[in-house]
Amino acid sequence: MTTKTNTATKTQPADFNHIGGKLSIVEKVGYGLGDTASNILYQAWNFFLMIFYTDVFGIDARIAAFMFLITRLWDMITDPIMGMIADRTNTRWGKFRPYLLWMAVPFGLLAFAMFITPDWGQNMKIVYAYASYILATMAYTAINIPYSSMMAVITPNPKERTTLSQYRFFFAFIGQLLITTFTLPLAKFFGNNPAHSGYNETLGYSQVLGYQTTMGVFGAIAIVLLVITFLTTRERVQPPKEQKTSFLDDLKNVSKNFPWLIIFIACVFWLIHNMIRNGMVAYYFDYVNGQGSKVLWTFSIGVFNLDFDQTTTFLTIVTFGMIAGVLLCTPLKKYFDRKTVIIFLTLGLVITNAIFYWLSPENFVVLCIVNTFWAIVAGALPVFLFAMFADVADYHEWKFGQRATGLVTAGIMFAIKLGVAIGGFLGLFILGYYGYAKNVPVTPEIISGIKLLFSLIPAGFILICGVILYFYPLNEKMLATIETDLKARKEAEKN
Repeated sequence: MTTKTNTATKTQPADFNHIGGKLSIVEKVGYGLGDTASNILYQAWNFFLMIFYTDVFGIDARIAAFMFLITRLWDMITDPIMGMIADRTNTRWGKFRPYLLWMAVPFGLLAFAMFITPDWGQNMKIVYAYASYILATMAYTAINIPYSSMMAVITPNPKERTTLSQYRFFFAFIGQLLITTFTLPLAKFFGNNPAHSGYNETLGYSQVLGYQTTMGVFGAIAIVLLVITFLTTRERVQPPKEQKTSFLDDLKNVSKNFPWLIIFIACVFWLIHNMIRNGMVAYYFDYVNGQGSKVLWTFSIGVFNLDFDQTTTFLTIVTFGMIAGVLLCTPLKKYFDRKTVIIFLTLGLVITNAIFYWLSPENFVVLCIVNTFWAIVAGALPVFLFAMFADVADYHEWKFGQRATGLVTAGIMFAIKLGVAIGGFLGLFILGYYGYAKNVPVTPEIISGIKLLFSLIPAGFILICGVILYFYPLNEKMLATIETDLKARKEAEKN
C-alpha cells in the first residue's frame, strides 16, 4: 500500500470557501429524507421496543435485556464487513447509494415483522423475537452504513457537510415525530377490534393488532422515502485511483486513526444515555407519573379519531424540541467550532437529565418545560457529531493515503449500535433487578429504579461522553488544511 505524506501546505486559510462542493436544496432535502426512513425503525427501537417486548410480546425483562446484548454480538461481525463491502462496491450509481435502493423493501418489511406477536408458546416466541430483531438490525446496517457514508462523498466541504448534517437531523427528527406522536394513537385506532383475540377491554384496543398494523404503515413509508433519497443524491468524492488495500490493511489503519477512536468511544456512551433515557419514558409515565394513558386531546380526520395521552404528548414535545435544536445549529456553527459546541451540549444534557430526579412526577407541565430544554440540547448534539464522521474519513485518507469511508463509518455506526445494545441491556436488566415484571404490583423500589433510569443514570453516561470528546484533536484550521491537501492530491492525479 502506498502511504501519502501528511505534511500540510505552508499557508492554508481556516475557511472552506475555496474547496467548493455546494449542494442544492433538493439534494439536501432528499438526503435528509433517508434519515426519516432510518429513524422509523431506530426510534421504534428507542422508545417502544422495550415496553413492547415486556408488556405486549410477553417476554421477561431480563430475557429481553440479554436479547438486546446478544444480538449486537452479530453486529460486531456485520458492521465492519458491510463497511468494507460498500467501500469495494463499484456501480454506475456509486459505492453507497445503490444499497438504499436494494435494501429498501427488506428494511420496510422487517420493521413490520419485528412488531408481530405470533400466537406461539413462550420458547418459540423468544426464538421469533431473536430472529426478527437480528434480521431487522442487519437490514438497518445494510441501509444506514452506506447512507451515513454518503455524507463524506456527496461533498468535500466540511462546512457544507455540517449543513447537510443539519438537514439530515431535521428530517431524522421528523421520522422520530412520526413514531413518538402517532405510534400509540395509531395502535389504538388500528387495534380497535373487539373480535381480535388480543383485545383488552381495560385498554379499549388490541395492542398486538395495533402495534403490528402501525409498523406495517410506517414500514411502507420508509420504503418510499429511501427510494426518493436514492433518486435525488449523487456521489462526488472518489478514492485515489491507485488505491488497492486488503481488509486487514483497512482494519489496521482504522485502529491507528486517533480521531476515529475518540468518536467511537464517545458514541458508545452517547447511545447508552439515549437508549436508557428514551426507553424509560413509557415506564416513567405508566408507573412513576401514573397518568401515562390519560387522554389530553383528540385529533380527528374523517374516520380517524386519534387519542393523544400524556406519554404521547410528552414524546411529541420532545421531538419538536429536538427539531428546534437542529435549527439552533445555524448560529452555533457560524460562530463556534464543533468541539467547543459539542462539549457544552453534553454538559447541558448532564444537568437537564439530573434535574428530573428531583422534579415532582405529578406536575406534567413542569416535566414538559424541563424536558423541552433537554430536547433542544439533545437535538443539536448529533448534528455536530455526525458531521465529524465525514471529517474523520477525510483525515483517514489524508493520514494513510487510502479512502475507507465505509469502514470508518461502519466502525462508528457499530459504536452507536453497541451503545444501543448496552443501553437496552442495562435499562431492562436494572429494571428487572428492582423487581419489575408484567402483572406484578409496582413497589416503591421499582418506582425508585425507574426514576434513576430516567435521570441520574443517563446523566452519568453522557458526562463520560463529554469528557471523552474533550480529547478530539481535529479543529477547523486543521480540517481546512486536510481538505486543501486532498484537493491538491486529486488535481495531481489528473495530471
